[in-house]
Amino acid sequence: MITNFAELRKHAKTALAGKAGLRIGVILPTDPAHIEAILEAVDDGLVKPTLFGPALEINKLLDEAVSDSFGSDQVNIGMEIIDCATADNAARKALESAQKGELDILLKAGQPTRELVDLLYDKQIGFAGKKETITHIGVLQHNRYHKLMLVSDGAVIAEPDAAAKMSILTNAASLAHVLEIETPKAALLAAAEGIYPAVPVSMEEAALAKMADRGQIKGVLVDGPLSFDIAISADVAKSKGLTGSPVAGDTDIFVPPTMSTANGVYKAMVHYAGAEAAGIIYGARVPIATASAVDTSTNILNSIALSVLVAEQ
Repeated sequence: MITNFAELRKHAKTALAGKAGLRIGVILPTDPAHIEAILEAVDDGLVKPTLFGPALEINKLLDEAVSDSFGSDQVNIGMEIIDCATADNAARKALESAQKGELDILLKAGQPTRELVDLLYDKQIGFAGKKETITHIGVLQHNRYHKLMLVSDGAVIAEPDAAAKMSILTNAASLAHVLEIETPKAALLAAAEGIYPAVPVSMEEAALAKMADRGQIKGVLVDGPLSFDIAISADVAKSKGLTGSPVAGDTDIFVPPTMSTANGVYKAMVHYAGAEAAGIIYGARVPIATASAVDTSTNILNSIALSVLVAEQ
């Protein structure tokens, strides 16, 4: 089981042993953190980038970022810049290139995630069909928790119903398997662990947990509703009188009730709690690494490595 990002990056390199780096399309790399992460990924042999965005701005950032450890000749090997005037144009060109099989993975850099998500289902591009469920999964590492935490969905499905939550669970479980978690444990989060008819989400989550018990949601052990403190601490579960939960205190996958809640958990963990992180849009034609405004270059590199590992799996 992969328990931290150092192991994850090592596994990504091992998966590519003897191979060239994967072809990555980078959408709007207009922040120094984007460029730094891309250069590190190139230096690690993980990727061969094509950058989609304003060429003058990108070249300037590259010139500023290249140091003695990244000779300019080395950096420019296989690195192409496709000049795009707008974020929409950059995303469309990158998606079309991936659709044609010219790219193995993508990195959403400076473009707002919501705008990219809308383009994923654009019929003119043909990148994803309505029957395909695409979800965002944030992966977190914090020194107060004993393993990686997967949080979903913080960027794609705004108000998931029970059917959408089944897909969120399935995608997250699939990613957990890539991380070598044999039987991932998922907590369906709510404000409290009780089941109350007056709180519809608690009823829905209890039903989903029972469906998982009966094998209707495969590859994952599910419990809910659970409050966040119970999900991360068996001691808290015991203090609240919740016994017998196979998930409490050992959760791999955290599924908040809405996108807003999931997004808030991810950003609070990264920005205020100092968690190391990665993000991926999962279930699309190719894995899409994500970079949010709170992510450091290290987190972006983690996202790239995660997408490489998924693509190779």
